[in-house]
Amino acid sequence: MRRFLLTACCCLVLPALGGCSVWGRLTGQGQFASRAPLDVRIRAVPNADLAPPDPAAVVNRLYARAADAIRARDYALALDLLQVAAARAPGDVRVLNAQGVVYDELGRFDLSGRYYARALQADPNSAIVANNIAYSARLQGLKASSPTLQAAAPPSAPASAPVSAEASSLAASPDPAAATSPTLPRTKA
Repeated sequence: MRRFLLTACCCLVLPALGGCSVWGRLTGQGQFASRAPLDVRIRAVPNADLAPPDPAAVVNRLYARAADAIRARDYALALDLLQVAAARAPGDVRVLNAQGVVYDELGRFDLSGRYYARALQADPNSAIVANNIAYSARLQGLKASSPTLQAAAPPSAPASAPVSAEASSLAASPDPAAATSPTLPRTKA
């Protein structure tokens, strides 16, 4: 009987005592109640000593970081960086070409074709873009004689034009990966 009275007393008294501390939180009147958020506005303070960054330098840095991300196979980061760079310099051939390369690597040949076409519009004589279009076509299983590749090819050089050492080493290279991988032009960071 004594045990029953102790249990009944605990069941009646403890929730009542606990309710005092919980009631204030439930109604918003206790010390732990959430308060309305303060209206805080953050503004940049103009600094006369700080010069705005050069837009071309910003695009160069974004492109260099995107090229590093492509080499590391982090295509999501590369696309994010390239989209920011494209917003700042919409006609930059390097950025458009790199976007085509990323979409080729992702298997989105429809999008890579769009970016390669925009890059060719910006620079119709770009050998790098033409090589990447040919690489994209090989990835898709198209033949080199297709009209798409012939339309994308840059104008042929005259027979007397000297061949660069890099181009001749690539042509003579037995490594098939050297001749088939997409090309990103190198820039100084």
